[in-house]
Amino acid sequence: MLMIEAAILILSSPSVIADPGGKEAQEEPARIIVAKVNGQSIYRDQLEKRIRNWMRQVRGFGFTKEDQALITRASLEQALDEEIAAELFYQGGQKLNIPDAAKKIAEEEARIKASLTDEQQKKISDDEIREYVRRRFYINEYMAFNDLINPQVPEEEVRAFYERTKQGYVSKEIAVRVLHILVSRGKDASGEEQKQAREKIEQARKLILEGKDFAEVAKEFSEDTSAYSGGLLGYIKPGYMPPEFDKVAFSLKPGEVSNIVETKYGYHLLKVTDIRPKGTIKSYEALRDFFAKYLSGELRVKKAPAHAKQIREKANIELFSLDEQKASVPMQESGS
Repeated sequence: MLMIEAAILILSSPSVIADPGGKEAQEEPARIIVAKVNGQSIYRDQLEKRIRNWMRQVRGFGFTKEDQALITRASLEQALDEEIAAELFYQGGQKLNIPDAAKKIAEEEARIKASLTDEQQKKISDDEIREYVRRRFYINEYMAFNDLINPQVPEEEVRAFYERTKQGYVSKEIAVRVLHILVSRGKDASGEEQKQAREKIEQARKLILEGKDFAEVAKEFSEDTSAYSGGLLGYIKPGYMPPEFDKVAFSLKPGEVSNIVETKYGYHLLKVTDIRPKGTIKSYEALRDFFAKYLSGELRVKKAPAHAKQIREKANIELFSLDEQKASVPMQESGS
């Protein structure tokens, strides 16, 4: 079987960019209609393009030519389902009231053109890029409007999942939750520069000892990327930071602020807010975002195809033969 995510998740995949053969396809004398969605035709070459993109994705799985031929035949119906869903989402997106839609589409079109190589630009026309951007924009807007891209999972479901699986998240090493402040001191810093850095970290420590919140001082003084979050490093394990840092971090008690620690990066101040001993089950707070993202992905796989099926039942869908020798032969008609 093809290693493909749920059909709906690749509706907005850049098929035009991934398979830049559109100019030649437009020159073909006839296109085989395989379906009509509310009167809009879907062509066999659209399915074949999607399948070619799939085959590129699984090229490294060791399929033989015979396997690939079998996969291609078996994939036509799946590809058709995806194209029908994409068309329904596209039509639905066009009915939404989206502020500055034309401007956003034009900006994305310009961005994609700028990202193409000269060789790609020769193979893809401006009209193809414009159509690709327009379709992807309205499909994504429709999916976002219907909470199909990153669906929110109720908090009680996330917590229930944690309770069912938490035994698999036992810490194998001791870990401490650390806030820190760093004043950089380059390896080639002059004596005066080192003195200034030392004075700066001493001033920061003085403010903390006088009662100013550590996180606020970190935002003001720290030169580390963690400054914006109040110096939060999160839970660290032994070996994550330099030895001088580790020695102090794993000797502090929760709530304690360290003396000045010097490492190759500069001068540090540390505050430990929690200690997680070896064998401790990770807290819900520590795992909550990870689980929520995972469950959202699972829900997306189920929710988007279910939504596509629901709106398909209300649409006017005409299906024709997928056999190239029976072009546009009616097979089935459904919908309102």
